[in-house]
Amino acid sequence: MKKILRLALLLTVVLLVAFEETDLFSESEKVVARVGKEAITQREFDLLVNRYEDLRKGSSLNPEEKRNLLNMLITQSLLGMAAEREGIDKKPDVQAKLKLFRIELLAQEYVAAFIEPQVKVQDREIDEIFRRNPNLVPEETLTLKEIVVKTEREAEEIYKKLKKGADFSRVASEASIAPTRSRGGFMGTYSKGQLPPAVETVIFQLKEGEFTRPIKTEEGFQIVYLIDRKRVSSEETKRYEERIREKVLQIEKNKKIEEKMKERVDELQKQVKIEIYLDRIK
Repeated sequence: MKKILRLALLLTVVLLVAFEETDLFSESEKVVARVGKEAITQREFDLLVNRYEDLRKGSSLNPEEKRNLLNMLITQSLLGMAAEREGIDKKPDVQAKLKLFRIELLAQEYVAAFIEPQVKVQDREIDEIFRRNPNLVPEETLTLKEIVVKTEREAEEIYKKLKKGADFSRVASEASIAPTRSRGGFMGTYSKGQLPPAVETVIFQLKEGEFTRPIKTEEGFQIVYLIDRKRVSSEETKRYEERIREKVLQIEKNKKIEEKMKERVDELQKQVKIEIYLDRIK
Protein backbone atom coordinates (compact mmCIF):
# COMPACT_ATOMS: atom_id res chain seq x y z
CA MET A 1 0.00 0.00 0.00
CA LYS A 2 2.82 2.38 0.96
CA LYS A 3 4.56 1.56 -2.31
CA ILE A 4 1.42 2.46 -4.25
CA LEU A 5 1.12 5.77 -2.35
CA ARG A 6 4.77 6.60 -3.08
CA LEU A 7 4.26 5.89 -6.75
CA ALA A 8 1.13 8.05 -6.80
CA LEU A 9 2.98 10.93 -5.10
CA LEU A 10 5.90 10.63 -7.54
CA LEU A 11 3.49 10.64 -10.50
CA THR A 12 1.81 13.79 -9.15
CA VAL A 13 5.15 15.59 -8.86
CA VAL A 14 6.15 14.53 -12.38
CA LEU A 15 2.82 15.72 -13.76
CA LEU A 16 3.12 19.10 -12.00
CA VAL A 17 6.60 19.63 -13.43
CA ALA A 18 5.39 18.60 -16.87
CA PHE A 19 2.40 20.95 -16.67
CA GLU A 20 4.77 23.89 -16.12
CA GLU A 21 6.07 23.29 -19.63
CA THR A 22 2.66 22.86 -21.26
CA ASP A 23 -0.10 25.21 -22.36
CA LEU A 24 -2.07 24.41 -19.19
CA PHE A 25 -0.24 27.43 -17.73
CA SER A 26 -1.03 30.83 -19.22
CA GLU A 27 1.56 31.90 -21.79
CA SER A 28 1.81 35.30 -20.09
CA GLU A 29 2.62 33.67 -16.72
CA LYS A 30 5.47 31.51 -17.98
CA VAL A 31 8.76 32.27 -16.27
CA VAL A 32 11.44 33.73 -18.55
CA ALA A 33 14.09 34.17 -15.83
CA ARG A 34 14.68 33.69 -12.12
CA VAL A 35 16.70 35.94 -9.85
CA GLY A 36 17.12 34.04 -6.62
CA LYS A 37 13.59 33.15 -5.55
CA GLU A 38 12.05 35.93 -7.64
CA ALA A 39 10.52 34.95 -10.99
CA ILE A 40 10.34 37.24 -14.02
CA THR A 41 7.25 36.26 -15.99
CA GLN A 42 6.50 36.64 -19.67
CA ARG A 43 3.79 39.17 -18.75
CA GLU A 44 6.27 41.37 -16.87
CA PHE A 45 8.85 41.11 -19.63
CA ASP A 46 6.25 41.92 -22.32
CA LEU A 47 5.25 45.08 -20.44
CA LEU A 48 8.88 46.21 -20.49
CA VAL A 49 9.28 45.32 -24.18
CA ASN A 50 6.09 47.22 -25.06
CA ARG A 51 7.32 50.28 -23.20
CA TYR A 52 10.55 50.37 -25.20
CA GLU A 53 8.79 49.68 -28.49
CA ASP A 54 6.43 52.59 -27.79
CA LEU A 55 9.46 54.84 -27.33
CA ARG A 56 10.61 53.69 -30.77
CA LYS A 57 7.18 54.51 -32.22
CA GLY A 58 6.13 50.88 -32.53
CA SER A 59 9.37 49.54 -34.02
CA SER A 60 9.79 45.95 -32.79
CA LEU A 61 12.84 44.86 -30.80
CA ASN A 62 14.96 42.15 -32.39
CA PRO A 63 15.98 39.01 -30.42
CA GLU A 64 19.35 40.46 -29.36
CA GLU A 65 17.71 43.65 -28.11
CA LYS A 66 15.21 41.58 -26.13
CA ARG A 67 18.04 39.59 -24.54
CA ASN A 68 19.76 42.84 -23.59
CA LEU A 69 16.50 44.13 -22.14
CA LEU A 70 16.07 40.96 -20.09
CA ASN A 71 19.64 41.29 -18.80
CA MET A 72 18.86 44.88 -17.80
CA LEU A 73 15.74 43.71 -15.94
CA ILE A 74 17.81 41.07 -14.13
CA THR A 75 20.36 43.74 -13.17
CA GLN A 76 17.58 45.96 -11.83
CA SER A 77 16.12 43.03 -9.91
CA LEU A 78 19.49 42.34 -8.27
CA LEU A 79 19.85 45.99 -7.29
CA GLY A 80 16.25 46.05 -6.03
CA MET A 81 16.92 43.01 -3.84
CA ALA A 82 20.07 44.64 -2.49
CA ALA A 83 18.05 47.77 -1.69
CA GLU A 84 15.48 45.69 0.23
CA ARG A 85 18.24 43.95 2.22
CA GLU A 86 19.56 47.37 3.21
CA GLY A 87 16.07 48.49 4.24
CA ILE A 88 15.89 51.21 1.60
CA ASP A 89 12.29 50.25 0.79
CA LYS A 90 11.37 51.15 4.39
CA LYS A 91 12.66 54.72 4.19
CA PRO A 92 9.85 57.34 4.41
CA ASP A 93 10.85 59.08 1.15
CA VAL A 94 10.94 55.78 -0.73
CA GLN A 95 7.61 54.72 0.78
CA ALA A 96 6.12 58.04 -0.33
CA LYS A 97 7.44 57.55 -3.88
CA LEU A 98 6.06 54.00 -4.02
CA LYS A 99 2.69 55.23 -2.77
CA LEU A 100 2.56 58.00 -5.37
CA PHE A 101 3.57 55.57 -8.13
CA ARG A 102 0.82 53.16 -7.04
CA ILE A 103 -1.79 55.95 -7.01
CA GLU A 104 -0.77 57.20 -10.48
CA LEU A 105 -0.64 53.69 -11.95
CA LEU A 106 -4.04 52.68 -10.58
CA ALA A 107 -5.60 55.96 -11.75
CA GLN A 108 -4.23 55.41 -15.28
CA GLU A 109 -5.45 51.81 -15.33
CA TYR A 110 -8.89 52.84 -14.08
CA VAL A 111 -9.21 55.44 -16.84
CA ALA A 112 -8.07 52.89 -19.45
CA ALA A 113 -10.48 50.22 -18.19
CA PHE A 114 -13.62 52.19 -17.31
CA ILE A 115 -13.53 55.64 -18.92
CA GLU A 116 -11.80 55.33 -22.29
CA PRO A 117 -14.18 52.56 -23.51
CA GLN A 118 -17.09 54.99 -23.01
CA VAL A 119 -15.53 57.58 -25.31
CA LYS A 120 -16.35 57.58 -29.00
CA VAL A 121 -15.46 60.23 -31.58
CA GLN A 122 -17.64 60.04 -34.68
CA ASP A 123 -16.32 60.71 -38.20
CA ARG A 124 -18.91 63.46 -38.62
CA GLU A 125 -17.42 65.29 -35.62
CA ILE A 126 -13.98 65.31 -37.25
CA ASP A 127 -15.53 66.35 -40.58
CA GLU A 128 -17.18 69.31 -38.85
CA ILE A 129 -13.86 70.41 -37.32
CA PHE A 130 -12.26 70.34 -40.77
CA ARG A 131 -15.20 72.29 -42.18
CA ARG A 132 -14.84 75.01 -39.52
CA ASN A 133 -11.05 75.12 -39.92
CA PRO A 134 -10.27 74.98 -43.65
CA ASN A 135 -6.61 75.88 -43.05
CA LEU A 136 -5.94 72.64 -41.19
CA VAL A 137 -4.91 71.07 -44.50
CA PRO A 138 -2.56 73.46 -46.31
CA GLU A 139 -3.06 74.27 -49.97
CA GLU A 140 0.05 76.43 -50.22
CA THR A 141 3.29 76.82 -48.25
CA LEU A 142 5.64 79.79 -47.95
CA THR A 143 9.32 79.64 -47.06
CA LEU A 144 10.37 82.79 -45.22
CA LYS A 145 13.19 84.87 -43.75
CA GLU A 146 12.80 87.64 -41.21
CA ILE A 147 14.45 90.62 -39.58
CA VAL A 148 13.12 91.70 -36.18
CA VAL A 149 14.16 94.90 -34.38
CA LYS A 150 12.89 96.73 -31.30
CA THR A 151 11.83 100.09 -32.69
CA GLU A 152 9.91 101.30 -35.71
CA ARG A 153 12.70 103.74 -36.52
CA GLU A 154 15.26 100.91 -36.79
CA ALA A 155 12.85 98.91 -38.92
CA GLU A 156 12.28 101.81 -41.33
CA GLU A 157 16.04 102.38 -41.72
CA ILE A 158 16.59 98.68 -42.46
CA TYR A 159 13.68 98.70 -44.91
CA LYS A 160 15.32 101.56 -46.83
CA LYS A 161 18.62 99.63 -46.96
CA LEU A 162 16.86 96.57 -48.32
CA LYS A 163 15.08 98.65 -50.96
CA LYS A 164 18.48 99.88 -52.09
CA GLY A 165 19.65 96.30 -52.58
CA ALA A 166 21.21 95.28 -49.24
CA ASP A 167 21.48 91.52 -48.76
CA PHE A 168 18.56 90.40 -46.56
CA SER A 169 20.40 87.50 -44.89
CA ARG A 170 23.44 89.63 -44.10
CA VAL A 171 21.31 92.40 -42.58
CA ALA A 172 19.38 89.81 -40.55
CA SER A 173 22.64 88.36 -39.20
CA GLU A 174 23.89 91.82 -38.23
CA ALA A 175 20.78 93.61 -36.97
CA SER A 176 17.98 91.18 -36.10
CA ILE A 177 17.17 90.42 -32.46
CA ALA A 178 15.24 87.22 -33.29
CA PRO A 179 16.76 83.74 -32.69
CA THR A 180 16.69 83.29 -36.48
CA ARG A 181 19.56 85.79 -36.67
CA SER A 182 22.08 82.92 -36.49
CA ARG A 183 20.52 81.45 -39.65
CA GLY A 184 20.50 84.65 -41.66
CA GLY A 185 16.89 85.23 -40.65
CA PHE A 186 15.65 81.89 -42.01
CA MET A 187 12.26 81.11 -40.41
CA GLY A 188 11.19 77.92 -42.16
CA THR A 189 8.11 76.90 -44.15
CA TYR A 190 4.58 77.92 -43.13
CA SER A 191 1.01 77.57 -44.28
CA LYS A 192 -2.11 79.58 -43.51
CA GLY A 193 -3.11 79.67 -39.87
CA GLN A 194 0.42 79.20 -38.49
CA LEU A 195 1.46 82.86 -38.18
CA PRO A 196 -0.12 85.92 -36.50
CA PRO A 197 -2.95 87.37 -38.63
CA ALA A 198 -1.19 90.73 -38.99
CA VAL A 199 1.81 88.99 -40.57
CA GLU A 200 -0.12 86.39 -42.53
CA THR A 201 -2.37 88.92 -44.26
CA VAL A 202 0.68 90.63 -45.75
CA ILE A 203 3.00 87.75 -46.59
CA PHE A 204 0.46 85.80 -48.63
CA GLN A 205 0.29 88.79 -50.99
CA LEU A 206 4.05 88.72 -51.66
CA LYS A 207 5.77 87.35 -54.73
CA GLU A 208 8.99 85.35 -54.46
CA GLY A 209 11.93 87.64 -53.70
CA GLU A 210 9.74 90.38 -52.20
CA PHE A 211 9.67 91.55 -48.59
CA THR A 212 7.15 93.35 -46.43
CA ARG A 213 7.20 96.79 -44.92
CA PRO A 214 7.84 96.73 -41.13
CA ILE A 215 5.00 94.96 -39.30
CA LYS A 216 4.35 95.63 -35.61
CA THR A 217 4.45 92.42 -33.55
CA GLU A 218 4.78 91.45 -29.87
CA GLU A 219 8.56 91.21 -30.26
CA GLY A 220 8.97 94.58 -31.97
CA PHE A 221 8.91 95.29 -35.71
CA GLN A 222 9.32 92.54 -38.28
CA ILE A 223 10.26 92.54 -41.96
CA VAL A 224 9.51 89.26 -43.73
CA TYR A 225 11.10 88.07 -46.98
CA LEU A 226 9.45 85.44 -49.21
CA ILE A 227 12.00 82.91 -50.41
CA ASP A 228 9.62 80.47 -52.06
CA ARG A 229 5.92 79.71 -52.37
CA LYS A 230 4.69 76.28 -53.31
CA ARG A 231 1.29 74.81 -54.13
CA VAL A 232 0.69 71.57 -52.25
CA SER A 233 0.02 68.64 -54.61
CA SER A 234 -3.10 66.49 -54.25
CA GLU A 235 -0.94 63.57 -53.05
CA GLU A 236 0.68 65.73 -50.37
CA THR A 237 -2.72 67.14 -49.40
CA LYS A 238 -4.02 63.62 -48.86
CA ARG A 239 -1.01 62.70 -46.69
CA TYR A 240 -1.39 65.93 -44.68
CA GLU A 241 -5.08 65.28 -44.16
CA GLU A 242 -4.52 61.71 -42.94
CA ARG A 243 -1.88 62.81 -40.41
CA ILE A 244 -3.87 65.83 -39.23
CA ARG A 245 -7.05 63.78 -38.98
CA GLU A 246 -5.30 61.34 -36.65
CA LYS A 247 -4.07 64.21 -34.46
CA VAL A 248 -7.48 65.88 -34.37
CA LEU A 249 -9.09 62.56 -33.49
CA GLN A 250 -6.70 62.09 -30.56
CA ILE A 251 -7.24 65.67 -29.36
CA GLU A 252 -11.02 65.27 -29.43
CA LYS A 253 -10.79 61.89 -27.73
CA ASN A 254 -8.61 63.35 -24.97
CA LYS A 255 -11.14 66.17 -24.47
CA LYS A 256 -13.96 63.69 -24.05
CA ILE A 257 -11.89 61.55 -21.68
CA GLU A 258 -11.21 64.65 -19.56
CA GLU A 259 -14.95 65.43 -19.47
CA LYS A 260 -15.82 61.85 -18.48
CA MET A 261 -13.09 61.86 -15.84
CA LYS A 262 -14.45 65.07 -14.33
CA GLU A 263 -17.97 63.60 -14.23
CA ARG A 264 -16.68 60.45 -12.53
CA VAL A 265 -14.54 62.37 -10.04
CA ASP A 266 -17.56 64.53 -9.15
CA GLU A 267 -19.50 61.32 -8.42
CA LEU A 268 -16.66 59.84 -6.36
CA GLN A 269 -16.25 63.01 -4.31
CA LYS A 270 -19.85 62.63 -3.13
CA GLN A 271 -19.03 59.15 -1.83
CA VAL A 272 -15.85 59.97 0.08
CA LYS A 273 -15.11 62.51 2.79
CA ILE A 274 -12.24 64.75 1.65
CA GLU A 275 -10.32 66.95 4.07
CA ILE A 276 -7.71 69.45 2.88
CA TYR A 277 -5.37 71.18 5.31
CA LEU A 278 -3.98 74.14 3.38
CA ASP A 279 -2.37 75.62 6.49
CA ARG A 280 -0.07 72.56 6.71
CA ILE A 281 1.31 72.92 3.18
CA LYS A 282 4.83 74.38 3.30
